[in-house]
Order: sequence, then C-alpha cells, then structure tokens
Amino acid sequence: MADIMIMDPYARASSPTAKAGAAFMMIHNTGDTDDQLLSVSSDIAARTELHTHMENADGVMSMVHIEDGFSIPAGGMVHLMRGGKHVMFMGLTEGMVDGENFDVTLVFRDAGEITVTIPVDLD
Repeated sequence: MADIMIMDPYARASSPTAKAGAAFMMIHNTGDTDDQLLSVSSDIAARTELHTHMENADGVMSMVHIEDGFSIPAGGMVHLMRGGKHVMFMGLTEGMVDGENFDVTLVFRDAGEITVTIPVDLD
C-alpha cells in the first residue's frame, strides 16, 4: 500500500491553440520515511516535466525543470501550486478544456507509479 495521497488536483483551462499548460495538487506522505517524486508523464503533451519558479541573480523569476524531482518528507506535504512547484505540459496535443479531465502518472521512488485524474477548470 502506497503511503502517498494526492489531494485537490486541478489544471487551468487553456485555449485550443495553447502549447503549454500546468497542473497543481497537494502530495501527502503518510509514511514514516521520505519519498521522492521522480518524474511525471501524460498523453496530453509531448513533454511532461516537474518544474518550479526560481529567481536569478538579477531578480528575474523563471521556470526551471527539476530533473531530480521533489522530496516528499515523511509525514509531510508538498503543495504544487501556481507560482511554485508544478507539473508542466509542453507541446500540448489537445486543449485543456474546462469541465474535462485527463490522466497524469506520477512516479515515486518508493511508492511507485500513481495515476491521477486531473479535472480542468477556469479558476
């Protein structure tokens, strides 16, 4: 039984011609040991990556692919949210339409693969 719970997943709706999108959620590790979100995949885009926003030396914020993924501490929670850590979809194969859903597979070091259905909304 996986010690990872995914809560409140969602993605913002995009225009039919959008090339990129993002998804957000809360990841709760109910276990006694740390885990690591290693990667993510989805059929909705050519590339699906774990990203965060970072500030460079000039004070400019930019999105960065986090190749090592995100640590999920034992008994802790990681919030993937706008302006912070998130799942990034590049080369969307279809629009992210309000009211529709799509699947994303999260790959954890210990918990393995967890597929999450992401609802799309306008908020």
